[in-house]
Amino acid sequence: MTTEREETVDRVIAFSDGVVAIALTLLILPLTEIEPGEGATLRNVAVDNSGALFAFALSFAVIANYWTIHKDIFRPLRRHNPRLVLLNMLWLAAIVFLPFPTSLIENGLDGGFGTLYISTLLVVSVLNLILANYLARHPELTDGQATADSRQHLVASLFTVGALVVALVISLFSPSAGVWALLLLFPAQIIAGRLPRRASTTTDAPAG
Repeated sequence: MTTEREETVDRVIAFSDGVVAIALTLLILPLTEIEPGEGATLRNVAVDNSGALFAFALSFAVIANYWTIHKDIFRPLRRHNPRLVLLNMLWLAAIVFLPFPTSLIENGLDGGFGTLYISTLLVVSVLNLILANYLARHPELTDGQATADSRQHLVASLFTVGALVVALVISLFSPSAGVWALLLLFPAQIIAGRLPRRASTTTDAPAG
């Protein structure tokens, strides 16, 4: 089993990190177009542009979280193949696309904008799930110690996808409620993080 990471794998990971960094940077562009009126105060600017500020903060946190998950999924990677690269490129495409629906929800969630935003998050999460599942099924690409981690990522991704599906359905009836339903992601990840530990504890416990 390969234990040293191939140089081309480092290039794939570095490229992915760079694309995510660019996506994060693009989120700030709409805020740079804000022009305070004469005599405006910081409070007035913040209130008048609360939607844009909220969209920026939410999407920055979301992309940063997705990058953390991606980093953890790829940590045991030692080799790659064309299919894995393709899946990773699709994931990156969804990440790069995210600033677009983010710019749309700055002025309101109606008109399908909120639903598009949540749908994009769902696509990214599904691709996370596919990536984790692919590595779990191809241990020859990893350091051989990734089975448990891959299963944990699978469980976490399943809970995330479930929370996003709920938010998406809610957004079809109430866009604002759908966006607030994204808060379900936090308890979903907490629960998903505890389940594997409990399973591991039960498995490792001595019989008697």
